[in-house]
Amino acid sequence: MKGEMPFDVFVRLSENKYTKIFKVGDLIDRKRFEIYSEKGVKELYIHRRNRRDYIAATERLVQRLLKQTNISTAEARRAIEELSEQTLFEIYEDHVFDEESVRRTQTTIKTYVNLVNSDVKSLANFINLARQETYLCRHSIATSVFALLLARAAANVNEKTLAIVGLGGMLHDMGMSRLPASITDSDRQMTPEEWTLIKTHCKIATQMVSGIPTFPTDVLTAIEQHHENWNGRGYPNGLRGEAIFYPARIIAIADAFSALTTRRGGRALYSAEDAISVMVTEEGKYDPQLLRVFMKLLEKKKAA
Repeated sequence: MKGEMPFDVFVRLSENKYTKIFKVGDLIDRKRFEIYSEKGVKELYIHRRNRRDYIAATERLVQRLLKQTNISTAEARRAIEELSEQTLFEIYEDHVFDEESVRRTQTTIKTYVNLVNSDVKSLANFINLARQETYLCRHSIATSVFALLLARAAANVNEKTLAIVGLGGMLHDMGMSRLPASITDSDRQMTPEEWTLIKTHCKIATQMVSGIPTFPTDVLTAIEQHHENWNGRGYPNGLRGEAIFYPARIIAIADAFSALTTRRGGRALYSAEDAISVMVTEEGKYDPQLLRVFMKLLEKKKAA
């Protein structure tokens, strides 16, 4: 990190006592960080009001790291871990869902991130996704979080189903890394030709993930079908209703909610309530029972 510190940085002396070691505008001095590390300081703190500044600064660092052509495996793993931590932090701090449920899900997500990082092929694919646009990586992690929250609320699912939902959510957009950046990093209206190309990302992702022995085979089905619609108007196969793989129906809702609420450049975000309102108007797109369960998750937190 170079330049000036964008926010105050503190170390904790005791339970409720902190001392400032960097202030806004200080030149960032790596040696000072190393000195505190040698003294046994393992954690640094910022004020809650600066969390967005921290997230933006961290993302800029990760973006610079990912653009390096000679990035090491260890650096790549750390970059993905940092994007994961950042995304989980934002979801927790937004207080949209029950904090205890989010906290439990965070632990599961970290396990999946470690699983992705442990496989060289998966790590390379995830890095390529993040290189195109870090939004795609953060969106994928957020989709996994929301999918796990919905799966746990919807039914008594076993660990295998949770793994399919969680990993499928995390890897569902992997195919986007093989598409032109001019399409994937734009919010503009796509041409019919570009839209046709976008629709190929589900099958591309299944091809990329196939052959990885650590992932359940059903993860491929969940990834391929996450854009199928309850009314049969989705893609790639036009499946309808319960013919769509159950985990894919869960991921479809999580994917849409994440796409509307995950920060992307200067784009205005939807609030959780407005995002749900948009999804409800898309009549016939989602499993209606699962959508009601997801809405109740938000209502439960709102009523608390």
